[in-house]
Amino acid sequence: MRHTYFQRQRREASHNHANPPRAPQNVLPYVFVQSLTTDLPHLSPPNTNPYDLLNHGKGESYHPAAPPAAIITPQSTRDVASILQLCVEYNIPVVPYGKGTSVEGHVCAIDNRASVCLDMGEMTGIDFGDDGDIESDVDSDGGGVGSLQDGYVTVGAGVTRLELNEALRHTGMQFMVDPGADATIGGMVACGASGTTTVKYGPIRSNILSLEVVLPPGIIVPSTGTRASKSSAGYDLTSLICGSEGTLGVITKVTVKLHPIPDNLVAARCEFDSIRDAAGAVAALRVSRIDVERCELLDGPSLDAFYRYAVRGSGDGEKERNIEVTTEEEKGKPTLFFEFSGPTPIAVEEHVTLAKLICTSPEYCGSKFVLAQDESERRALWSARHKLYHACLALRPGSSGAVVTDACVPLSKLAEVMEATSRDVLEAGVVGPCFGHAGDGNFHCIMPLLEEGIEDEDYRARVELVNAELMRRTLEAGGTCTGEHGIGYGKLTYLEKEIGENGLEMMKMIKRGLDPQNIMNPGKVVVL
Repeated sequence: MRHTYFQRQRREASHNHANPPRAPQNVLPYVFVQSLTTDLPHLSPPNTNPYDLLNHGKGESYHPAAPPAAIITPQSTRDVASILQLCVEYNIPVVPYGKGTSVEGHVCAIDNRASVCLDMGEMTGIDFGDDGDIESDVDSDGGGVGSLQDGYVTVGAGVTRLELNEALRHTGMQFMVDPGADATIGGMVACGASGTTTVKYGPIRSNILSLEVVLPPGIIVPSTGTRASKSSAGYDLTSLICGSEGTLGVITKVTVKLHPIPDNLVAARCEFDSIRDAAGAVAALRVSRIDVERCELLDGPSLDAFYRYAVRGSGDGEKERNIEVTTEEEKGKPTLFFEFSGPTPIAVEEHVTLAKLICTSPEYCGSKFVLAQDESERRALWSARHKLYHACLALRPGSSGAVVTDACVPLSKLAEVMEATSRDVLEAGVVGPCFGHAGDGNFHCIMPLLEEGIEDEDYRARVELVNAELMRRTLEAGGTCTGEHGIGYGKLTYLEKEIGENGLEMMKMIKRGLDPQNIMNPGKVVVL
C-alpha cells in the first residue's frame, strides 16, 4: 500500500471513526431524581462525582470519554425494572455498565439527552446452597442457581469471569470463555465476547442457556431460554440479546454452561518463518482433531511487545515469572502459543507429539517447539498474553488508548488478511502489532494513539486508514468486522457494509419494536 493511497482515502476513513456527539444536557430533570429517591429509597442517591462520571463514560479504547449525567447502582432485578420505568416516563437514556472493559465506545453516553449509567456492579449473586452444591432455586432478586450434573449455573450479570471461576473452584467445573479482561458475565453477553479458548469451547453465544432481561418500560423477562441442551421453541431470544450492547434491554442474570476443569494440561510454543506457515499449521491441527485447549498467533512486533512487557517488566517493575528468553533470535518471528488437554497424561502426550510433527514438518517449517508443563510456567505464559493490550500501548509511550481491530475471517483467509495488515502497518509507519485466536480466524491489530489534542492528525489518519483497509479485506473475504468486541459507535459504518441496507433496516425494526423511545444505549449498533 503506497502512502498516496492513504492520502486519497483519508476523507472516507474520517467518517468511520468520527468523534461522538457531545451531550449538551448533563443535568437530570429534578422531577426524575425526586421520583427515583421516592420510589427506591434503599438505593444510594445518583452519583454525580465528576471523576466517577468520567470513568463510567469511557472504556479501554481511544474513543473520547462521554460521561453520563449520573450513575445509578441497582441491587436487584426489581430495581432495574423500576429505574427503566422512570427513564421511559421522563425520556432518560440508559447506558448499562459492567466493568468498563469495552473497546468500541459502548459505554460512552453520546445521546444529546442527559443520560444515566446503570452500574450493574452489585448484581453479583452466586448461591451454591447450604451444602456447597449448586442446586438451590432462588427468586428474581437472588443470586445463582445451577446443577453440576447438567453443567450450568445462573449468576448475576455483575459477576466477573474470575469471580465466577473462583466460586466454582471447589466443584471441579469452570466457565471456559476467556476474553482476557476480567469482564462481567453480563457485559460479555452484551458484546458477544469470546477469547483464547474459543477454539475448543466456542464463544459466549455458545455458552449461555438463558438470560433474565429487563425491557423498557420495566418489563421483566425472567427467562429467554431453558436449561435444556437445545430448543426450537420460536424466536431465539437469547441470541437476540447476545451482542445487542444494551440497546434492547438490561441483562440482569445469565445462565452459563460449565465444563470440567481439565486434569491434564500442557502449554507449548512454536515459531515460524511467516504468518502463512503458522496459520497453515493451525488449519492442519484442526483437521487432525487434536485436542487444542487454546491457540494464539502472535506476529513479530506483538511477540516483541510480549517479551518487553512480560519478561523485562511492564514499566512498574513487575515481571512475569517463569518465562525465559535466552537469545535475541527468540523474538521477532510469528509464534503460535498452544495449550493441549486430555483425559490422561498419555493422551496429552500423543496430542503434543502429533502437533509437533505437524508444526515442524517441511510444509510449515516450524522450529523451537518448546513445552511448558509446569503449572506456574503455563499460568505465567497466559497471564502475559492477557496483558498484550497494555504491552502494545507500552510500545508507544504516552498512549492513552488504541484502535483495536477485531476482524474475523474464514480460517483459510486468516494468513492472507493478517499478512496484508502487517504490511499496511509497516508501510503506513504506525505502531500496530497483530495477534489473534488462530483457531477461529479472529485477529486483532492494536494501534496505540496519544490523547486527543496531542496526537498528530496525520498519524491518526494513517491509523484509521490501516483499519479501513483491514475492514475492506475482511468483508471481501466473507468475514465480519467484529468477532468478539461488538458494535459500538465506532463500527456503525462497517456494520452496514457487512449486512447491507436491508439487514440494517431489520435490526432497526427490532430496536423500534422493543425500545420505541430509543432510551437503551442510543447510538450503538443502529442509529434511529
